[in-house]
Amino acid sequence: MEDQKLEKIEKLDYYAMETAKNLAGWKYPELKIIKSSRNVFVGSGDADNTGRILAQNFGGVGFSVVDYKKFFENNPERDSDIYIVNASGAKDGVKMARWLTENNWRPKLITSNPEPPAGKFLKPEDIFVFPAIMEPPTYNVSTYAAMLYGILKEDVAGLADTMENLRIPDLRKYKFIFFLADDKYEIVGRMAKRKIAETLDGIGADAGGYSNAAHGMLLQPNPDRLVFCLNCKYDGTGDSYELGGDSYLGLLLCIHYIIGKNQTDRNSETILRNYFENAKKQGWKFNKVW
Repeated sequence: MEDQKLEKIEKLDYYAMETAKNLAGWKYPELKIIKSSRNVFVGSGDADNTGRILAQNFGGVGFSVVDYKKFFENNPERDSDIYIVNASGAKDGVKMARWLTENNWRPKLITSNPEPPAGKFLKPEDIFVFPAIMEPPTYNVSTYAAMLYGILKEDVAGLADTMENLRIPDLRKYKFIFFLADDKYEIVGRMAKRKIAETLDGIGADAGGYSNAAHGMLLQPNPDRLVFCLNCKYDGTGDSYELGGDSYLGLLLCIHYIIGKNQTDRNSETILRNYFENAKKQGWKFNKVW
């Protein structure tokens, strides 16, 4: 898979819509996460944020590939329930699975890959494979949406219709987008700013929960900024756009859909070219899922 070259890819909105239409019909593994302060979720990129959403709902903590080792090195107790969240079951997932098992931990893997390279370090009964659409590199729409749907059981009825009827803002009018979120959905804001960086050229982005952002993050005027509100309102100066809905999946898939509607063919070509070049530099090995 690492040598595969895709000539053209659909834009992000296509995969957001396909995901919304298919979530309720897919079959999901029987993964029961017990609510506990001992839960530890580890991941990188969108997986890191997905793990933090799970920690919000089931207790415990979330860490990224950058800082998880320090937590375990400073944790003398051996009673943590560890979940590696990793769509490809490769790349950083391999590193985390190897390190954790070598240090006598027994993690579970939440993945989209039926044959994850990280699986060689884990017991088969500790691998939980969620459904997904085969997507281009960096997209990760269906992968983490399916994990959230299969575990959180959010209602997605009517979501595809909601997406089709969205008023699509012209994100390219702006040089900077700030995702201002209801505190509950601050992590969705983080995922949104990451997706802007991965998908659209020339636009900077940041995010913050409403309570954090109130401490000066939006007090400076900026005519080139759009404040993108997630289940909240903005009463400051400058342009704003409001996206409502009390749902992780509803907000996330609508954001992906909007970003995709602003994506250009050049953006898609850049993703393909740069991702495969970077994969070679990183020494990433893939198997069925990027």
